[in-house]
Amino acid sequence: MRHPKIGLIIFLSAAVLVLAAILYLSKQINALTISNSQAAAESQSQTLIPPTKTEAVDPVVAEPAPIPPLNFLFLGDIMLDRHVGEKIKAKGVDYLFTNLATSSFWNGYDLVGANLEGAVTNGGQHYAPAYSNDFAFAPKIVEQLKKYNFNFFTIANNHLTDQSAKGVLETEKNLTSLGFNFVGAPDATISSSSSKIIEINGQRIGLAGFSMVYHPFDKAEAMKIIKDLKTKSDLVIVNIHWGTEYEHQFSKQQQSLAHEFIDSGADVIIGHHPHVVQGMEVYNNKPIFYSLGNFIFDQYFSSDTQEGLAVSFNFSDQNLKLNLFPLVSKSAVPSLMSTTSRGIFLEKFIKWSKVDDGVKEQIKEGEISF
Repeated sequence: MRHPKIGLIIFLSAAVLVLAAILYLSKQINALTISNSQAAAESQSQTLIPPTKTEAVDPVVAEPAPIPPLNFLFLGDIMLDRHVGEKIKAKGVDYLFTNLATSSFWNGYDLVGANLEGAVTNGGQHYAPAYSNDFAFAPKIVEQLKKYNFNFFTIANNHLTDQSAKGVLETEKNLTSLGFNFVGAPDATISSSSSKIIEINGQRIGLAGFSMVYHPFDKAEAMKIIKDLKTKSDLVIVNIHWGTEYEHQFSKQQQSLAHEFIDSGADVIIGHHPHVVQGMEVYNNKPIFYSLGNFIFDQYFSSDTQEGLAVSFNFSDQNLKLNLFPLVSKSAVPSLMSTTSRGIFLEKFIKWSKVDDGVKEQIKEGEISF
C-alpha cells in the first residue's frame, strides 16, 4: 500500500507542472499579443507619417524690364515775326533751318522744346494795343516746326500778351489744335496752364513754365506746383523766363530761386530771356542752365545776341548725360559752331558758370555726366 505522503507529493508535483505549463502558455500568448500590437502600431505609425515634402524652390522672379532712356533737346528763344517774319515770307520757314536740316541734329529725341517768344494768333493777326516789340505768329508757320521734331514750347514770357488776352486764348487754342505740348501763363502769373504732365516711354514727365520779367510771380504757388509735379512724375523740368537782358552772368536772385526750385523737386532748370547765353550751375547734382540765349531771333546788332546754346539730355537708369551744342546765327539762320569757335565759346561759358573743376573739364569736351 502506497504511503499517503507519496500521493501528496505526486499531486503537488503534477500541480506545479500544470501551473508552469499555464504560465508558459500565458507568456507566449502575451508575447504574441504584444508583437501583434507593435506590428499594428508600427503599421499605423507608418501610415500616419506624412510623405516627405519636396524641398521648396523659390519661384523665378523676372528681372524688371529696363526703363527706356529719355532723350530731350532744349533750345533758346524762337521769334518768328518782324525781320524773321520777312525772311519767312520771302524764303519760307525751312530757310531758317538750312544749316541744321541736313545733319542729324534733330534726330533721336523724344522731346524737342524751346521758348516761343510771342502769341500764336489766328492768321498771325496783331491786336491792339500795339507795342514797340509786338510779336504774333500764324499757326501755319508754327506748324512747320514739326518737321524739325519740335513738340514742346514754354510760352511763359513777357511777349505772350503782346496781342492782349485774346491773343493768349488763341495761342493756347492754336497750339493745342496743332498738337504741341506747352506750359506757361503771362508774365508774373501762375495758373493751371503753368504746368503739365506728359507721358513718354511709359514715364511721366512733369513740365512747368514761369516768367518774372516785369514783376515777380507768387513764389509759394510756383513751389507748390513743383512739389505736386514731383509726387506725380518721374522727372520734373522747369522752364523759366528771367534775368537781365544782354548780361552773361546770372544774378543772386536767379540763383536763389533756382536752388529753391530744386529743393522743391525740380530735376532740371532751363532759363530764357537775356537774349545771350548765361552760365550754368550744378546744385545737389541737378543742372541749372540760366539762359540758353537766342535760337532764332532778329537781334543782329551784336555777336553775343547771335550766339546760342542747345542742350541735349539723356536720362538712363538714374544717370544723366548732357551734350552741349554751341550755335552761331547769321541773320537769324543758326549753325553749329566750328571747332575753333566752339572751343572759344565753351571757355567763355565756363567763366559765366559756377561749377567745380571736374565739370569745367567736361564742359570743354561738350559732354557732362551725372
